[in-house]
Amino acid sequence: MDSTSLEQVPQNGATDVDAVVIGAGIGGLYAVRRLAADGLSVLGFDSASDVGGVWRHNGYPGARVDIEAYYYCFFDPEIYGKWQWSMRYPPQAELLAYLQHYADHYGLRQFFRFSTRVQEMQWQPQTNRWQVRTDTGETVYARHVVMATGQLSKSRQLPFAGVEDFQGQWLETSHWPDEPVDLTGKRVAVIGTGSSGAQVIAAIAGQVESLHVFQRTPNYVVPSQNSPMDQDRYRRLSEDLGELWNKVMGTGVAYLAPTTEVPASSMTAEQQQQRLEDQWAFGGLSMTFAFPDQKTDWQTNDLVSEFVRGKIRAAIDDPALADKLEPRDYPIGTRRLVVCNGYYEAFNQDNVQLVDLRTDSIERVTATGIETGAGFHEVDVIISALGFDAFTGALDAIDIRNAEGQKPTDGWERGPHAYLGLMVHGFPNMYVLTGPGSPSVLVNFNVHNVFHVDYVADLISFMDGQGYAAVEATREAQDDWHTRTQEAADGLLRKQVKNYMVHVNDDGSRVFIPYAGGWSTYVDIAKGIADKGYAGFTFTGQDRSDSATANRASAALSL
Repeated sequence: MDSTSLEQVPQNGATDVDAVVIGAGIGGLYAVRRLAADGLSVLGFDSASDVGGVWRHNGYPGARVDIEAYYYCFFDPEIYGKWQWSMRYPPQAELLAYLQHYADHYGLRQFFRFSTRVQEMQWQPQTNRWQVRTDTGETVYARHVVMATGQLSKSRQLPFAGVEDFQGQWLETSHWPDEPVDLTGKRVAVIGTGSSGAQVIAAIAGQVESLHVFQRTPNYVVPSQNSPMDQDRYRRLSEDLGELWNKVMGTGVAYLAPTTEVPASSMTAEQQQQRLEDQWAFGGLSMTFAFPDQKTDWQTNDLVSEFVRGKIRAAIDDPALADKLEPRDYPIGTRRLVVCNGYYEAFNQDNVQLVDLRTDSIERVTATGIETGAGFHEVDVIISALGFDAFTGALDAIDIRNAEGQKPTDGWERGPHAYLGLMVHGFPNMYVLTGPGSPSVLVNFNVHNVFHVDYVADLISFMDGQGYAAVEATREAQDDWHTRTQEAADGLLRKQVKNYMVHVNDDGSRVFIPYAGGWSTYVDIAKGIADKGYAGFTFTGQDRSDSATANRASAALSL
């Protein structure tokens, strides 16, 4: 594809564009491509030095996707089947290279200001524009803003005293340095044992002098059973991407997974065990789909949980250590399942020490290490793997204000919510990709981002065709969608267990943040709303700006 068919926004200071896209990851890259293809002038911003989003920042050892590459990709006939994946679950470097290739293929870098952080956004009702200001001093006016900042991008900081006193090397899994990091022979502490913590622990255990693992909550960690990409299958899938896309859109999780409609209660004990072994052999997130009733039935879930706990005990030589690493406080699948090879086996090494923060506690960080109630751990390197400030972190990182001076998260005291997980009432022409109230973290982010971007692009096209200048979700529609989101989560074990997807109010009531009704159901609802003239959205004003019209690209791409 000739990238010159996308019109570039001049780098010398375009001040009025149709759309600003914040973020150059999966969603941001596709948003720029799709909106520019529709003939809109587009300008993107990213604080990083190049494209990649989380797959640029999360460059820690062992980082790897937990959804097969057949589906964790763009279903693009110019890319799919031609880009060669090496493994079913590719490593971070390969995913980053893929996104760089996508940007190169379509000439997308020309639309972005890199190493530029958006600091402020203010809605201007007189002109129906967002005023966007950056840390470089640039001010841009945009008819629309697409927040492609992701739900798992703003990292949590270490909450311990003395952090600033440490004289060794600080590292964050979520913002790993671009330059190589050599941990050979170092004394290393890893704080956190979620996905990023487990992956980095398994990757570095064999090269460091000592590894101190600070664990607050044990996680269910399962192997990916990774293997080379089945190139024949990959080729066959590429021959009819439309059919593959339709199949994926008809699933509950936005990718094809080894699911079954047969509940555990309808199987014999032998059939149950065979089903569990088959899921284990498939690898990845498949233990989440062992039985359809494991999400709602405690007995079925305990069957799956105990199966995985048995695998954990078998992998660890010391029964007392295995006891500390086994998760028993919550059922499997109520937190994100961790996919990592060799995690438990790493604890069989003499140089790996577990610090169980359920019986011990971090008192403070000192110049040379970490002091706990039970002793002192002298280290050269501290790696923070505490996860992310999900759903609200990326939005709050920018000072976003509507015409009344409110921030989008101001009304979220009783839990984050947005209409379709896409628009927040009171914030016209601002679209939050994969936001709270959408399937979000429960499904394949790649497919989800593409669907949301296409939805936004079609909405903008509808507005332009009708001469509308602004769109926002009505309060009634947002409240109704929030109710429907909670109804979809009622009965889920996940809503009853403490995890980052659940907001617990002071009165004890619980709000489940993503939409849990399944991907295909969500897609059908969203399409139905569009078919009804975007029910639940209100449109106002007319855009007669000559500059906005003049800035629109004259050429379009065939998608």
